[in-house]
Amino acid sequence: MKLGFCCPPEKAAFAKASGCDYVELNFTAIARQSEMAFAQTAALLAEAGLRAEAMNCFIPGDFALQALTDPQPLEIFLRLGMARAKALGTRVIVFGSAAARRLPAGKSKQEGWGALCPVLRLAGALAGENGLSLAIEPLRYAECNCVNTLREGLRLAALAGEANVFVLADLYHMGENGEDYADLLLAGNKLRHCHIGRPAGRYYPLPGDGYDYTPFFAALRKIGYAARLSIEAAAPGGAEGLAESIAYLRELAH
Repeated sequence: MKLGFCCPPEKAAFAKASGCDYVELNFTAIARQSEMAFAQTAALLAEAGLRAEAMNCFIPGDFALQALTDPQPLEIFLRLGMARAKALGTRVIVFGSAAARRLPAGKSKQEGWGALCPVLRLAGALAGENGLSLAIEPLRYAECNCVNTLREGLRLAALAGEANVFVLADLYHMGENGEDYADLLLAGNKLRHCHIGRPAGRYYPLPGDGYDYTPFFAALRKIGYAARLSIEAAAPGGAEGLAESIAYLRELAH
């Protein structure tokens, strides 16, 4: 399993020095860079010797997906961003985007998922054209009111009916929600990417931090998951904290 770190391009060298196999960048930030800034991003990754194998923060909040009437501006945004992602070696794009997908007052989850399906079909198809996969990220209840659990993510992916739409499992969100890590067994080959952070603080997972990560990794082993796991968290301190966390996760994933 490859281990990565969610960070801006400027921290790619830090991630490399800490033992990461890749970095996970902000898709929206990359899509909205000037050509000069994008060239600088590519140079920073090249200098660090890492690829941006994953990207998150897919669709910004100014695209209100629950009330999208004209998809053309969104398609233009996605096409540019995905072309840049491909150029940086990206393999999977994470669809979290809480602000963009949030349900307005009075709208049911069923109606909200119906509004998201055309977006998922469009984004999944465009991702496929660029050799990328799209992974729906369920978010904790405190963060978003639309697609919160792994089970819901799987149902939405099936409802969208786009072969290139998968799901993501985030230990932090699952832990905050009180989900059963055995639900990972339901995902099978629809699980395309994973995130991790210690629940109750969203810090780097570390030995002796009081959280039991073994059920999560045991479930991943049972379904043969061997793709990528990104730390999406923070901690006091510097490189030592991330390096220790990466080493710990390698032990857990072994």
